[in-house]
Amino acid sequence: MRWFWQRRARTIHCTQPRMLRCATPDIHFEATFTVEWRPALRVRPNLEDLVLSRVLTRAGKVAQLFQAVEVRTAQDTINAELGAPEHARAAGYRCLAARAELALPEDTREDLAQQRADAARVRRLRFLREHLYEKPDLLVLDRIERQGDWPGPEQVAEWQRLARWVVAADEWWQPLLEQWEIVGQGFNDIELQNRAMLALCDALRKLIGDGETDTPSAPSPGVAEVRRKE
Repeated sequence: MRWFWQRRARTIHCTQPRMLRCATPDIHFEATFTVEWRPALRVRPNLEDLVLSRVLTRAGKVAQLFQAVEVRTAQDTINAELGAPEHARAAGYRCLAARAELALPEDTREDLAQQRADAARVRRLRFLREHLYEKPDLLVLDRIERQGDWPGPEQVAEWQRLARWVVAADEWWQPLLEQWEIVGQGFNDIELQNRAMLALCDALRKLIGDGETDTPSAPSPGVAEVRRKE
């Protein structure tokens, strides 16, 4: 049995990059491999292809656990897995050493850099909205600090209106538009959409009228136009 493993070692240099799927959708690692292995006493056909195929399969399972930005961590983990004892012995051969080198295609690196920059900008905008634009006084102080000169009362009032408008858009208009989009998904016919809009306008008009007066008010030009089309 000792002579069984004393056959001359062979080396596979897989310099052509193989694509390994990672946890980031639609992105793959480019992997190159170097595998040192030793055949058994009875050499089966295409044994080298079998060795490389098993190495690729094992590396592919590990690569799917990592995001594209974790390419270095994925490489270290794959190499640790390829060096594990359970990977070294197999039927027909013995894997003495295996190492993988991972990289990302150039266009993928550029896309990831842009995505990270976009994500950082979104986080900053959300931070500004929460801590600055939802508080008119802080917005005014921020603008004064940026401008340097003390602004006039009209400029201060304009900045405060802007801050209040941002808050109102989140609290009132955005939920209303989202609900209207949900309602509109149930009407594929243009006539049904017009009727749904008419019903919504009438409901809002009655709601406003109940708060102001009990006297029915004239329909708005938009509502009247929809009614004429009916």
